[in-house]
Amino acid sequence: MKILFFSDHGPYNSTFIRQDVEKISKHHNALYICTISDKTYSNKTINTKLIKYPSKSLKSKIRWRLEKTNYFFNWRSKKFAKEIGKQIALFDPDIIHCQFAYEAVKLLQNFETEKPIIINFRGYGASSKLKNKIYVKWLKEILRKKNIYPIYVSNSLKKNLEKKGIKTANDGIILYTGIDINKFKRKNYNNRGIINFIQVGNFNEKKGQYYTIKAFKKLCQNNPDLNLKLTFVGEGKNFIVCKRLTKSLDLDKKIFFLGNQNHNVIINLLDDSHIFVHHSITPPNGCQEGIPNSILEAMSMEMPILSSYHSGIPEAVAHNVNGMLSKEKDLNTFSLQMKQILNWGYKIDNREKVIEKFQLSKHLEKLNNFYLNIIKKSSN
Repeated sequence: MKILFFSDHGPYNSTFIRQDVEKISKHHNALYICTISDKTYSNKTINTKLIKYPSKSLKSKIRWRLEKTNYFFNWRSKKFAKEIGKQIALFDPDIIHCQFAYEAVKLLQNFETEKPIIINFRGYGASSKLKNKIYVKWLKEILRKKNIYPIYVSNSLKKNLEKKGIKTANDGIILYTGIDINKFKRKNYNNRGIINFIQVGNFNEKKGQYYTIKAFKKLCQNNPDLNLKLTFVGEGKNFIVCKRLTKSLDLDKKIFFLGNQNHNVIINLLDDSHIFVHHSITPPNGCQEGIPNSILEAMSMEMPILSSYHSGIPEAVAHNVNGMLSKEKDLNTFSLQMKQILNWGYKIDNREKVIEKFQLSKHLEKLNNFYLNIIKKSSN
């Protein structure tokens, strides 16, 4: 089978894409086409082709502004269309897999084909972008085509499309992110000194670190005798804001910001921690997550989860079973749950749930079967 992957960024920009494409490339002939240059593309094993899209041109900037006002939705480029058409013809794929719904427009408006095309709905393209009427109109048109097949990373995102009246010609699948259960496996069960809450993720608004810090302050104020700390891994646009908030709340000795870390360091940090926190919120622009990968990785390491009723999170974290959930921005409940969950200990049930529903091998098997079924259907 020949599979062509398409996205703006290369396969090494996101772990969940890299692991899929690397595994699939071992069994099938795969080509990954991306549109944005990045140093991480070099010296890697995935067959990657860069075809630059003129995103920074004056014409593209004007298009973007017109699109935001629901006036114009057109990402056609003669030069890009010629080059991508040439490369696809040379590779001659059996199936094309677009990694993100909104990015797919660059391919679909510049290349016409009857070959089967998968559109992956992850976060932005199935949440906040649905506020854009002409984007929704485009989805309604494109998903009615008999060669277009959707994948949703959570049932909640699928429902977002249904609420907009978007119907599909072909049945899609819910394909949860795959977790490497052999990599994310607990070794340390004897670290009950300082109780360590931890969050791993980019510092953007929807990850909710700002609210976690405020809830943690309430916990410390109400329980001054408890030996607690909170560790953040990651960076992003809200990083400095959260550090300033920590200082203003006099939590410098209890909250630690470690910045970006590699996977091995993150696994060791999770192994030395007790409770995983990820209080996702829906920011004003409406952007939502599916199910954060970091929650599933922490569950694979038997950690109880403190999170929120946000998008697809309840599909992984059952309240009072795998962790505790609160309404978004409900600091009183969130802080109270921080205290309550201290008595939980590690949860083997969480790892068993990941093994059953989210492990990488089952994820890849389901994706591969979806490819095969689509090709079989399209050949009839």
